[in-house]
Amino acid sequence: MPLGNFQIVVSNLSPPSCLSLSLSLSLCVCVSLPLVLGEIRGPFVLLASDVISNMDLRQAMEYHQANKKKDKECIMTCIFKKAMPGHPTRGLEDDVVVCTNPHSNQLLAFHNANVKKFYYEIDLFTTNEVVDFHYDLMNTHVFLCEAHVPARFGDHFDIQDMESFIKGVVGEDETCIENIYIHILEDRYAARVTNLRTYVSVSQDIINRWTYPVVPDNYYNASGEYIYRKRGIYLSNSVKLYKANIAQNTVVGPETTIDRETEITDSVIGSKCEIGRNVKITKSFIWDEVTIEEGCIIDNAVLASGAKVYKKSTINPGCILAIDTAVGPNVVLDPGTKVTAFSASHLRTDSGCSNDSEDTKCSGDNDISDTDMDENLGADGWRYVYKSEEEDEDDSVISEYHKKWYLPHQGIRTIDEISDSSDSTPVPSESGIEEDGFYRELFDSMNGGYDNKTNIDHVILEINSSKHAYNVSVNDCLMYVCRGVVEACPDLSTQLPNYLKYFKPLLAKFTNDLSSQLIILDELQAWSLEYDRVEYVQKILHIMYEEDILDESVILRWNETANPEIKNKICRFITWLLEAEEESSEESD
Repeated sequence: MPLGNFQIVVSNLSPPSCLSLSLSLSLCVCVSLPLVLGEIRGPFVLLASDVISNMDLRQAMEYHQANKKKDKECIMTCIFKKAMPGHPTRGLEDDVVVCTNPHSNQLLAFHNANVKKFYYEIDLFTTNEVVDFHYDLMNTHVFLCEAHVPARFGDHFDIQDMESFIKGVVGEDETCIENIYIHILEDRYAARVTNLRTYVSVSQDIINRWTYPVVPDNYYNASGEYIYRKRGIYLSNSVKLYKANIAQNTVVGPETTIDRETEITDSVIGSKCEIGRNVKITKSFIWDEVTIEEGCIIDNAVLASGAKVYKKSTINPGCILAIDTAVGPNVVLDPGTKVTAFSASHLRTDSGCSNDSEDTKCSGDNDISDTDMDENLGADGWRYVYKSEEEDEDDSVISEYHKKWYLPHQGIRTIDEISDSSDSTPVPSESGIEEDGFYRELFDSMNGGYDNKTNIDHVILEINSSKHAYNVSVNDCLMYVCRGVVEACPDLSTQLPNYLKYFKPLLAKFTNDLSSQLIILDELQAWSLEYDRVEYVQKILHIMYEEDILDESVILRWNETANPEIKNKICRFITWLLEAEEESSEESD
């Protein structure tokens, strides 16, 4: 792909048989470099496949080229991002101390901070006038490399990963005369998913659109596309909802069915899932083709593809269900339980999968009989409850293993966090109080403006002032404006047309694209169901359509995933729209 003055070719560098970066790069140099990368004649970008970023590679490559012009021995530029210790996207295994020359950004020393002490050579301070030590940088695992970097991996078999390579270049290898520089990323996103903790943090950042344009509604596949709704809700256009309540920060994948009275919040649901009636899912990750039967509770958990949770089972915080495992019915898993396809002894003796030949397959499924199943998983449970060796040593404390692999409180929590929060009383958030204050001011402005026949431009100015004072987002403001229009109208039967005509300029100010019109439709649906005003939805939609506030195509698209009760009430209006669309297409032909 073209990238400014650079031509970028994207290649998968790691064959299936390679288990480390060193083996991958060595194989490219020694065996199949032309097949994998072609002939490397210039700098290239090396990054891990689990990196999520919206950085501008053109700027980063230009920075690397500038370093190369000033220093002919520049072999690599490492991309770092500012992230303080404890930042949710900063993995504990990447906790590093970086030493640099502040004038040139040359990397002088690089140490993993997971040790009690480390030492620096005195030459580091005698040969550099100023030395900066950083403990606020996160390694993004994006590296801009010169063409001969793979050869260095091939020549030194003791180099197994990028960390050991960097350490060798910046000081531990006295024969090395090459240099490495760093580039600190500004105003862009970059993070690597290395464990469950970073998995949930990066997922939340994607949902909150920090990674734009890497967001769900820019993702397309044969099963359908995602539509961005209000409050971080992404629904595939092929989702089937039956009076389910989908709350904030939730993604629901293609061809997933969710039955009535089910509540989902702060969660990611994959494709082709079957979720039954009266299920509660909170802060969890449900992968593809998962089945959750009626009456289940899933809280702060991960359910891998093909997992099944049978009736009235509870999956508590910290639980992980591996691929094709099953729990229930009527089972309550203890917090932190891991259900795996293999027993602990099976995994520790490496009797699972082998890479010795292409014909070798994982024999785990064939080795498991019904009598081997863990009885703690229920009558229909399938597979094993797994405990790591670290847990076997001492069940009374949270080990370093748990701190590294358990999700933070925004997703899966540690056992300490669960026990600490069990007796606490929820406190209303400051943002919620601010939004209530904003709505009161907005309602007063709209009501007063209509009653006094105030110029609508003055009303818009007042609402904009309140929006900035309360720091309310554009989408939330539109949601409150929509609700304010229908709630401020004293008589929906007779005065609604006049109300909508008066506030049309206000609504038009926010409805300039597909997503904003969907916010209006979603808010009308939520309002009508909450206050039992479903009979007015058809009239409101018709007036908004006639006033060019809502487009015909948007209404028809929204109707596909609308609440069944709403669908039933607006069916005549939808039929009229479809017939009008057919007549229009016939006339154009």
